[in-house]
Amino acid sequence: MRRVQLTGSRSVVTGAGSGIGRATALHFAAKGAEVACVDIDADSAAETASRCSELGPTASSWTCDVSDADAVRGLAAQIEADAGPVDVLVNNAGVGVGGPFLETTIEDWDWLIGINLGGVAYGCHAFGAAMVERGRGHIVNVASGAAYIMSRDMAAYCASKAGVVAFSRCLRADWAASGVGVSAICPGVINTPIAANSRLVGSLGARQEKIARAFRFAHSPTIVAHAIADAVVKNKELVPVGFESALAYRVLPFIPRRVQGLAARTQLGRLASIRTPLNRRIGAKGRFR
Repeated sequence: MRRVQLTGSRSVVTGAGSGIGRATALHFAAKGAEVACVDIDADSAAETASRCSELGPTASSWTCDVSDADAVRGLAAQIEADAGPVDVLVNNAGVGVGGPFLETTIEDWDWLIGINLGGVAYGCHAFGAAMVERGRGHIVNVASGAAYIMSRDMAAYCASKAGVVAFSRCLRADWAASGVGVSAICPGVINTPIAANSRLVGSLGARQEKIARAFRFAHSPTIVAHAIADAVVKNKELVPVGFESALAYRVLPFIPRRVQGLAARTQLGRLASIRTPLNRRIGAKGRFR
């Protein structure tokens, strides 16, 4: 396996307009990577690209709906035609749906799965083919601690992120001999706009503003950006990020299923009330102060 270095690389980051995607694009640019900033919001992608250009090599902005397979395929072809071969792809774009499953709609499910899981698969298929042919490259798929921390209020979200982890591990095995690495990143609670922009129903919908405020005290997206960069350079398989995600990843296999089931029944809205004091005690690297 030939490991990829960020310095001098050509990298593509989806969902680069804010949160983890923007932090990752900026971190990559500071490391000397040429970054293609992709987002469904053209203005936010352009802003990220502008900030990246101030830190390192020239950056570019691209508009794409990652849930559209043809659009992602066209994006990959255009970036390679305009800039050259892509060394690193970070599939970061994601959305949220929360609340009792039967109070959400099938349209909500299709929207979330299309972006969170479909977008990852489309990106890997569109960009991965050229990487495998060249025998070099790395793909990072941003999942979540929700891939293994179950919640009654996040059936669709947990399913999508568990799917990203399973897909990434299978793809890593599939491409092991090709020289292309695949990593899954599982952040905990991160200070991003996802809570404010999620589709929340039931009691969660009534508490959306409170939940979004609680996210302001969560971990900085910068720690996820650093973890993504480290996963690329060291070719890591799965990386939990943040105290709660790392602890759950290591401890949950040893906790009885009955206890895990009781924890999963706790409503997300109630957890929002304890996230603020908890995260005030957690340092930038996800450790208690």
